[in-house]
Amino acid sequence: MLGFDDPEMLEFMRLYVSIHSDHEGGNVSSHTAHLVASSLSDPYLAFAAALNGLAGPLHGLANQEVLRWIRNIVKEFGTPNISTDQLSDYIHKTLNSGQVVPGYGHGVLRNTDPRYTCQREFALKHLPNGPLFQLVSKIKEVVPPILTKLGKVKNPWPNVDATVEYY
Repeated sequence: MLGFDDPEMLEFMRLYVSIHSDHEGGNVSSHTAHLVASSLSDPYLAFAAALNGLAGPLHGLANQEVLRWIRNIVKEFGTPNISTDQLSDYIHKTLNSGQVVPGYGHGVLRNTDPRYTCQREFALKHLPNGPLFQLVSKIKEVVPPILTKLGKVKNPWPNVDATVEYY
């Protein structure tokens, strides 16, 4: 339906949909769907309400924020192949401007999000030399020590949204 006739893309989409749908009612869209459905509303309306819950920057738009941030890195440096020092400076610039590093931290988890790990393993298998995967990998190495040093962050590790730009 997406117009891709690539077995790797189909495998990626299967993984992506699976790991994003397994929330057991604990996120905004799942909770909203359960709430609306509990009123015996039409299932379509419950699903539509769940989709509307994805519109906030802390839920469904989170991966778009990561994508925008990564694209800004590439735009600023003209390439995804930048040094760890350049990346560290960019991260500090992001934090000093009052923004967060998108894709890092999680409201509940206190370790690396296992969904991030699943996507990373997929990328290591299918596109280990991809320039954006290399950048995302470098971000994973640089961000947690910076956030830890700040002392304000309970979870400096990547969450599921940190891998949005792989494919």
